[in-house]
Amino acid sequence: PTGPQGPQGVTGPAGSASATGATGPTGPTGPTGEQGPTGEQGPVGPTGPTGEQGPTGEQGPVGPTGPTGEQGPVGPEGPAGPEGPAGTVTPGADVANLDDPNTATLPEVATTLNDLLTSLRNAGFIA
Repeated sequence: PTGPQGPQGVTGPAGSASATGATGPTGPTGPTGEQGPTGEQGPVGPTGPTGEQGPTGEQGPVGPTGPTGEQGPVGPEGPAGPEGPAGTVTPGADVANLDDPNTATLPEVATTLNDLLTSLRNAGFIA
């Protein structure tokens, strides 16, 4: 028969390091970090082409009437009208005879002369 096992012996020295094993698979991606600050605004781009012209708007109200212009020059004189009918001579009052002091007094002569001058003015013969 086999006898009892004896006590364990002293652990021997550590062996030499073995070669590094193969790299394990990549772990899952971690959560997304916080968003960083907004960067500076870039320069303004070139101006785009001009758009098509829009439709013409409605006509506005009529403005006020302007001032009256200067009067033009006088036109040429028209032709003379037809000659009027011949006048009639109306005899006037008898004129006092200055040579006869019995028939002519100075007031009568002055009145007759004034009447004659008035008649000539009214007819347009004298001014």
